[in-house]
Amino acid sequence: MKNFKLASITAAALLFSSVAVASDMYIDLGTNSYDMGRGVGTPDANTRTAAFNEFGFSQLLATSIYDYSDGSIFGAFFDTNDIPTLTGLGLPASGTALDGVSNVNLVLPNCPAGQCDIDALSPLVPPLGSDNEGYLQTWDMQMVYTLNGTLTAAGGPQYTSGTIDIFFNDLNDDTNDRLILTFSVTGSDIMAANLNLYFDITYAEAGFLWIDNGSGTFVDASAGIASGNYARVVLDTNVNPPIPTNDQLLLVGTNAIRQATLDGSMTASVPEPASLTMLGLGLLGLAGVGRRQRKNKSNA
Repeated sequence: MKNFKLASITAAALLFSSVAVASDMYIDLGTNSYDMGRGVGTPDANTRTAAFNEFGFSQLLATSIYDYSDGSIFGAFFDTNDIPTLTGLGLPASGTALDGVSNVNLVLPNCPAGQCDIDALSPLVPPLGSDNEGYLQTWDMQMVYTLNGTLTAAGGPQYTSGTIDIFFNDLNDDTNDRLILTFSVTGSDIMAANLNLYFDITYAEAGFLWIDNGSGTFVDASAGIASGNYARVVLDTNVNPPIPTNDQLLLVGTNAIRQATLDGSMTASVPEPASLTMLGLGLLGLAGVGRRQRKNKSNA
């Protein structure tokens, strides 16, 4: 019975420590000059967007590179849209797919045309007339990512490391472009064609992204990074099929490469005060069980 209690308290502590619910967010630009320059909608006097709960993207060009040196796509692979990396691998390229029949064309992402963009702050943008501080009119955000994993026949793609870097993109002045967020992979899961990737926010420009902590208080995403108390992100996207077929793959050097366009969303959360409290109670419970066990042993 003592072991059951110990296991129950341990499970409760772990459960409450890992709870992460998608939260409202807003972005603070620190200036309303972007809002004043918008072409659609009415500018306001503050420097921040209204609340939204998802970063969205559509028709994102995704390139998957599978190590084919042993004649199989199973094993190590990585996904990237980093143009220098893709150029170094020999893209653009075209030719006959691994099925010996289909033609495959591999291209570089066209970022100016939107193939690297976060194109929605859902449900805030679109429409462009909302309180978005000029998003998609005077500024937007672009992502550069490299995500590493292992492909298995039984489990499909399993992501183990890598990052998504989010860059501020000033549509009128390139000197303001800069890195604002970095998401670092912590794991993934997949069901049918639905893929979830999990991240910690390991870099955030101070004062830029604010996330509701579950009690109505917005917390700067950069606040917990130094202590390792990271805000978290879940990326939900489609991958169809999860294991590429030979008609999709082009052999370039020793790599089999597939390209696809993806739609998806990213939600964020920070540890909720209630979760941290329950974790503390769980740890106190564990300490109490330990004290009782030591006392019982001393009385034996």
